[in-house]
Amino acid sequence: VPPSKPVAHVPSSATIGRRVVLRCSEAEGSPPPSFRWYKDRALMPTDPKSSPAFRNSSYTLDPATGELVFQPLRGTDSGDYHCEAANNVGAPQQSDVVRMEA
Repeated sequence: VPPSKPVAHVPSSATIGRRVVLRCSEAEGSPPPSFRWYKDRALMPTDPKSSPAFRNSSYTLDPATGELVFQPLRGTDSGDYHCEAANNVGAPQQSDVVRMEA
């Protein structure tokens, strides 16, 4: 079963220096989809140190659960976030974009 449109659970505002968890959820995909996150339309790598654009960010991303955890949150983490659910059936589905202000 292809994934349905996922929902990005993103706080509209979050405190700098704190641990902040963003979640992506999708209920219908079978096999269960893997998740990817985008910030300001750019794909976020699993390891932020691997990308110049995200090198100053401190987060962990779990493709299986859809959790994106900032620890700690930085001012530069403000932006427009959305997630994508994909399995090997049908086309990947993207959530609505949600703005988070640090």
